[in-house]
Amino acid sequence: MARVSIFLIVVVLISGTVGCIAPPPAQYNLNISSTEGGSVTTPGESGPYTYDEGTVVNLVAVEAEQGYQFVNWTGDVGAIANVNGARTTITMSGDYSITANFVRIYSLTISSSVGGSVTGPGEGAFPYRAGSVVNLVAAADSGYHFVNWTGDVGTIADVASAIASITMDSSHIISANFGIDLYFDTDAWAVLDGQGTLPPEERSPRVFFQIRTNIVMDRVRVDMPDGGSVIVPAYNDLSSPDVDQITTFRFLTYVTGMPIADGEYVFTGLDTDGEPVPEARNTDVWLGVEPPDPPTNVRAEMIEDGVLVTWDESAVVPGSFEPAAEPQLGFYMLQIFRAETGSGVYDWYGAPFISVCSYMIPRDRADFVEGRDWGVSLGEMHDGTYHIACQVNSVAPGGSLGKGYEYSCFDPGQTIIFTIQNGEIAIE
Repeated sequence: MARVSIFLIVVVLISGTVGCIAPPPAQYNLNISSTEGGSVTTPGESGPYTYDEGTVVNLVAVEAEQGYQFVNWTGDVGAIANVNGARTTITMSGDYSITANFVRIYSLTISSSVGGSVTGPGEGAFPYRAGSVVNLVAAADSGYHFVNWTGDVGTIADVASAIASITMDSSHIISANFGIDLYFDTDAWAVLDGQGTLPPEERSPRVFFQIRTNIVMDRVRVDMPDGGSVIVPAYNDLSSPDVDQITTFRFLTYVTGMPIADGEYVFTGLDTDGEPVPEARNTDVWLGVEPPDPPTNVRAEMIEDGVLVTWDESAVVPGSFEPAAEPQLGFYMLQIFRAETGSGVYDWYGAPFISVCSYMIPRDRADFVEGRDWGVSLGEMHDGTYHIACQVNSVAPGGSLGKGYEYSCFDPGQTIIFTIQNGEIAIE
């Protein structure tokens, strides 16, 4: 009986072991392909590859050619960890077919000429996917304007527009081109030298004509409202240091007498043959508003840093001479001339600064303010006799046909005289 029991136990144990063997795991197929420009190196593209359920398979996509870029995985991508990653994984829980996608990359090289820059997307070389539409923005510097895009511009709809776009169907090299703004600024105004108590026609009246331009020309003709004309030659002085008569030009002259109120003065630039220069034509109307009185009670005294000049305030001429207004209308001006030669050596303009009735002419150039002091400092002047002239300049009323100045008024009886001897300044 004991032997029979042992045999039964062994049979039972063997039967129980056979019943616990687990079935083999399910297996799934992974099919992989790629588009032009690259390939899948891991696990490869010669599948299908068979994996047990739950297997995590590494995927590696590599650009096969320069100028291509991996984009993404498409197909049965629900089990892919990162569809945008060239190196990622897929977990096998079914049969999958996936594709690695590559795209052509083109280079956009951008530059600009003098006078501006490309702010969008910038300047240099930039990679873009084939078919991308890139926005272009060109910005001109002050005094310049955008002209056009040049280079590989076949897909730019409007090459004359500073805001445009380019389609990347190949690599492109483009440039933004800028041109200098052309200007032909003209002005006709009256200069009156005499006491403000005298009528304008008794104050040595003269009509001044001034032109500033960057258009190349030899001289300027002014046709006056009385039927006459005058030729204005090139002119430079210490208040126009930016004028080189090569790229920037200044012309100045005058005729005696009063200008004609509400008369049109026509300015025409002329070349060396006397022919009109294209784009060099402008007009000015002298309005004949009330002239401001010249400064009175002009006085000067030596102080440590220079010569302090003061004067009595001139009466306001509404809309024409209001130096304390916002914005400022008209201004005071100080000039120094050397008596022996009559040449100007120093100018001070009380604009565009709020003008008061005093100013210190600097002894040292270090005290010059750019755009306000011109010429040489007192310490740089040679021994000799000098005259200080204080004048007012009124402007054409805003919104009128007039341009620039209307009057420059100076009373010769208010001239300050000083001498320099061995560097010492003495005011008479």
